[in-house]
Amino acid sequence: MVHSARQQQLFAGVTIQRWPWSIEHDHDLENPYVTAGNRVYSVATQHGEFSAIGWRQPHEMSGVWDHPIKLLDGFWFGISYGPNTLIGPASKIHWLTNASRWRMTPGEVEMTYQLPGLNVVRQEYGVDDHEGILVRLRLVNRGSSALDLQLHFLAHTDLRVAWLGENRLTWRDGQDEAVYLDEQACIAAYNTVNPAYVLFGAGKRPAAVTIGTDLSVTKQTPGEGASGHLRYTLHLPVTGSEEMHYIIAGSTQSSSDASTTFMQLKDSFEELAQQQRQRYQHIIERSSLHGDDKLLETAFGWAKVNLQMLERVIPSIGQGISAGLPDFPWWFGKDTTFTALALVASGQFELALSSLRNLMHHSQIVNNNGSVVHEILTLGHIHDSGHLVEVPLFVRACYHVFLWTGDQQFLHDIYDFCVRGLMQYVLASTGSDDELIATGKGMIESRELQSGKGFKTLDIAAYTYQALLCLAELASAIGDDSRVPALRDKARRIRELVNTDWWLSDENLFGDIYASAQELAASHEALRAEGPLWPGDLKELEHTDAMLARFTERHGHDEATLRQARPWLLKHMIAAMPMETGLASPEHAAQAFARLESDEFTGPWGLYLNPEREPATMTLPNGVMAAAEAQYQRMDQALAYSHHIARTLAQRMPGAFSEVSPDGGSFIQGWSSYGIIWPVVHAFFGFQPNVAQHRVRFIPHFPASWHTAQLHSVRVGTTGMDLEVAKSPQDARIVLETQDLSYEVTLGYTWLGTTMPGRVTLNGEEVSFHTEVFHHGGEDDETAQRCTLQIPATRGLQRYELHLVW
Repeated sequence: MVHSARQQQLFAGVTIQRWPWSIEHDHDLENPYVTAGNRVYSVATQHGEFSAIGWRQPHEMSGVWDHPIKLLDGFWFGISYGPNTLIGPASKIHWLTNASRWRMTPGEVEMTYQLPGLNVVRQEYGVDDHEGILVRLRLVNRGSSALDLQLHFLAHTDLRVAWLGENRLTWRDGQDEAVYLDEQACIAAYNTVNPAYVLFGAGKRPAAVTIGTDLSVTKQTPGEGASGHLRYTLHLPVTGSEEMHYIIAGSTQSSSDASTTFMQLKDSFEELAQQQRQRYQHIIERSSLHGDDKLLETAFGWAKVNLQMLERVIPSIGQGISAGLPDFPWWFGKDTTFTALALVASGQFELALSSLRNLMHHSQIVNNNGSVVHEILTLGHIHDSGHLVEVPLFVRACYHVFLWTGDQQFLHDIYDFCVRGLMQYVLASTGSDDELIATGKGMIESRELQSGKGFKTLDIAAYTYQALLCLAELASAIGDDSRVPALRDKARRIRELVNTDWWLSDENLFGDIYASAQELAASHEALRAEGPLWPGDLKELEHTDAMLARFTERHGHDEATLRQARPWLLKHMIAAMPMETGLASPEHAAQAFARLESDEFTGPWGLYLNPEREPATMTLPNGVMAAAEAQYQRMDQALAYSHHIARTLAQRMPGAFSEVSPDGGSFIQGWSSYGIIWPVVHAFFGFQPNVAQHRVRFIPHFPASWHTAQLHSVRVGTTGMDLEVAKSPQDARIVLETQDLSYEVTLGYTWLGTTMPGRVTLNGEEVSFHTEVFHHGGEDDETAQRCTLQIPATRGLQRYELHLVW
């Protein structure tokens, strides 16, 4: 498909272009960015400075990282005017730490600097599958006379281990030593205690080299690092230009490995830079969204890019998508299970598969009970062996990854693990209907809900319900048919139980937890005895204590009443999860949405984590709300929550979505993509493949503001499909094109209201159809009535065009 360049200003002061894709701005350049490779990445400010950021390793999460080690605290480029001075200091150095513009294209970051008579453009590339990064400087003489210049490349090493390395391993931060390697024309540094190595230099030989421990640009950096300063001479005639190539390479194994990588990057600089751009261009072109909604179209493209930027590959340790930067550059159970859905829906199958396999691999090593680990460090150590909710989330993710890929080996690899985790770990102690919901740790990572064994929480109930249905489908796919009825029956019983016992009719919401007043009080006593309690912990306990006091005032101190388990409303964001999973009845969903969409729960940037205890907004709750609204065919409301995420695109690192909206926490967070990609593909386009059975369903339901939209090159198993929808008050046209004629295609369309079309055709021929009316707000709510039309499944065609005329 041929694309024309389209430039728009969706955000004040930010220029966005699509085809080719780029995003740029010239303000707030003190914010961070990442030059991303799956082995080595660099975090700096958009000026090109390396500030002290991060809390996991305080002030150490910027710089250049080659996990499980850090390579550099930073690297800097400078320009001085005049002939080369080999003896003594150079003339005044203009360090490139005050950019006039920052720009990102998929696979490349660019900064522009304006110096007297000189324009400098700095381009950086991560290099996937190589332990290094590349930097290109392009210098253009804008003056009226020739320029003799010195180019300065200064780097400060910090060959330290990643978070908890000093606690978990016999790794201490030894002194770094540096030497100049004449053959490679670069500086090599190594740690005197540990196997950590870094080389840095350029594509040409330096005119002068200085090595020390106190060389600096704007400030001294703490630690045991060494500094290296390389000077290069350059002559620029009037209007002349020249490029310099710089290379940073590392190794966690040996100096020879680092040296080999350095020479590979040096010799293949242009080829590797082009490969990185092409890799990201392929991601942009696959499952590409085009339509009326330019905000979401832009966010959709960058959401796909964000996912690849967070891939982390560490040989012999793990491979998969990390959570976010700067503080979460390793692997998490919850994060992976949400991002896996965005990965498969955007065609990034390999990363989805490797991420889930990585979780399972480490879980099997550490846990012998079927649980899924929560946090895997890049050293290979497990910081947290798991939260119970991660098991059903893992099952759900595996189900959707299998649907999209049809990967039979993956199914056989994960099936027994999924069965063991859900049936023998999550549901092992459940029996009667009263005990169908397991007790454990859920999505809310507060001291109140994570202490001890945890509670029966609403998110565990909702995801267990959904996981049972997913596991039933996986069982059927693998031939374990005898297990299917019991799985579906358990799901049915959980749905009935939660809708009956957990619903608070006076609140129009489900309770966050199901426990007795005695259990809550005892948990608080134990938590206070543990200490110390932080301000956030105390705030939570005070809120719940006040709730318990109100309960006692109302019901007295009757022992039986205090022992009776009941739902409690804590107002956490998990209130949306019964709708996200389809557990809530239509009537309960409609009432819950009315409250969650109100100003009480939803603010300027979306759903609050908790309107009373933590009135902040994160991208994941917005994604959950978008998926929840779409589950009940509330597409306009779903779009609104996706827009909440999309509007953060230019807030901190343009082209990335921060963890906390609009600009807090990690400046790039993987699970943000869930609330952009999943609702668009799965709900708005209504595209649901089953590759193993060679079937696809394409039954779109667009928000009211969408009139035309296309998804091009949607990856389905080993083939690709193009999807297009165009609607007007008079008609709707749904088109699917594929080169694989073996797929059985089911087409349909969903619209608001119950007026039936007068004519329905497939490729111009009238076709039979059936319709179904849904009452997602209850049968008395006419505004919530939606109609879905579906025609008989067909196969053997290259182009399917369904046309409805009213």
